[in-house]
Amino acid sequence: MSGTSDARPLLAAEAVVAGYEPGLPIVHGASLAVAAGEILAVLGPNGAGKSTLVKALAGLVPVSRGTVRLDGRDITGLPAHLRPRAGLAFVPQTENIFASLSVADNLRIACDVMPDRPRGRARTAELLDLFPDLARARTLLAGRLSGGQRQMLAVARALVASPRVLMLDEPSAGLSPLFVSDVFARLRTIRDTGVAIVLVEQNVRAALKVADRALVLVEGRNRHEGPAKTLADDPAIAALYLGGAPHSSGSPA
Repeated sequence: MSGTSDARPLLAAEAVVAGYEPGLPIVHGASLAVAAGEILAVLGPNGAGKSTLVKALAGLVPVSRGTVRLDGRDITGLPAHLRPRAGLAFVPQTENIFASLSVADNLRIACDVMPDRPRGRARTAELLDLFPDLARARTLLAGRLSGGQRQMLAVARALVASPRVLMLDEPSAGLSPLFVSDVFARLRTIRDTGVAIVLVEQNVRAALKVADRALVLVEGRNRHEGPAKTLADDPAIAALYLGGAPHSSGSPA
């Protein structure tokens, strides 16, 4: 495990209350912290507020109370379009690529909005080395990619700006087990470069296998938190989210 809960948080949210409609919060005082080089999985049942929480951290859902800090800086009120430049990238579950453009053009657009375009072009070349499937498919329309390749393209687009924190909403949704393993293996590689990753997932087994720590939300509130391995082996967590049996590190995801 690369990250530890004792490390200084790179991204920290405290007592966040957030929702789409004024006076109707979905997240009720949730908190999280993730350090550089750490993967934090955010888990919980449907309707727990997982996606709303990360969208609030990305600036896409209003925060009515609480604070969001990035490397100690209060970004609670920072507009969403400025957060990537501050070092916070978000990959939504859907509509995360331009299907009518080629793979290369998807990456080029991400590069063109950077203040330092030469650095963006160099970073794009690095990412094509990290995602060889994208390099081979660079001239194809993104809409013709497989589900796993689309997800990798979405992640690559987010990484062009060299964020310090990468947040992903349900990256395994609709993918085959093979592609889930492949996408999560890439996340480990990204984590090992020092990027902090916040991973919202319904695939609890796979998420606990890849994560360093996990946070379980229930009804928009923190319910459980701890090392991923500890939660995977917790009978209460297993009964709620893993089909009744603790997850052994040797069992398949």
